[in-house]
Amino acid sequence: MNKEKENNQKYSEDNRPIIFFNNNETLMKEKNENQSIKNLNNDLNNQNIIYYLATSIIALIIYSFCAWGTNIAFTEILDLELPLILLLTIVLSSCILQGYSKVSYLIYFIISCTMYFFSPSYTFFFVTALTSNIIVKYIALICNNKYDYGNENCGNSKNIVLKFMLRMKYYVILSLFIFIIFLIIGYFYAGLFQPIVLPSVQGLSEGVKQGTVKLETISLFINNFSVAMNMIFGGLYFSTMSTYLLIFNALVIGYSACATNLFYFISFTLPHGIIELFAIVLACGAGFRVTHAIFVLISGIKISKENRNDIFVEHVEICCKMLSDVLIMIVIIAILLIIAAYIEANLTIPLGKGLYEMVYLPKPI
Repeated sequence: MNKEKENNQKYSEDNRPIIFFNNNETLMKEKNENQSIKNLNNDLNNQNIIYYLATSIIALIIYSFCAWGTNIAFTEILDLELPLILLLTIVLSSCILQGYSKVSYLIYFIISCTMYFFSPSYTFFFVTALTSNIIVKYIALICNNKYDYGNENCGNSKNIVLKFMLRMKYYVILSLFIFIIFLIIGYFYAGLFQPIVLPSVQGLSEGVKQGTVKLETISLFINNFSVAMNMIFGGLYFSTMSTYLLIFNALVIGYSACATNLFYFISFTLPHGIIELFAIVLACGAGFRVTHAIFVLISGIKISKENRNDIFVEHVEICCKMLSDVLIMIVIIAILLIIAAYIEANLTIPLGKGLYEMVYLPKPI
């Protein structure tokens, strides 16, 4: 009896840890964590694939458009140039996805500038790859803008003007980048784009000489404002028309600057050109905003969700707020174009003559 009691006491004082083999809560927690990590990795892989596809498609579109405009046969670029552009684009995209975006941009920019003195065509390959990656980057910034409607920080700032600028800044930056890139391309590759640009330049020049194009404030404003409105409403066609008009205007200006004396061109363009071109850039940015609003509206269509009506109503409200920003942009663009038209009609020619004569005509002794 005492021996049995002693054995019971011995087992009761056993301090070894007790293992619960059927702890379902711990197993489920570990399983959920592993599943979350797996889902996160899958999402990252999917985003990387989408990034590669987007940059490659945009690079092909840019180069194909330029080749079509310069009357180069598609079969001539299919065997070597398009694969090379895809390779350069994918290499740059890979470096950016690995976190070396600034260094990669700088290297491609330096190579582009250096290659121009040896082979301008290869420079265009690097510029195309660089342009496609920057465009995709700013599209991503537009879609993930934390200050836009429907996001957490959309109502943090009390300044109405600042909130408006924070919502619209990436659209304007993207539009400005595209304009500057094709302005530079139009200047340095003027000979290639002459078939596209020359008829428009000659038509404008002949219209001014014949009097069909009047250098008056109202007529200039109507002409420029109609172009701006076409760019804004081009957002309804997923910004294809907006982007085309922006690129075409950039190529015309770049070609005109190359075809004439550069200082002469600047003298007769600078007084009104800065305001007018900035308004055109804003118009394309507003077109991008319209396209984004359409995608927001489409994304609100949820067929399988139980509360799909509430989700759709919420997306409609966000879409209407985004379009209200476009209306504000139209007012700003109209004001800028009125100022630019007045300067072009009344001040540009005397200011341009004075500036040009001051620099180029010999001074009396």
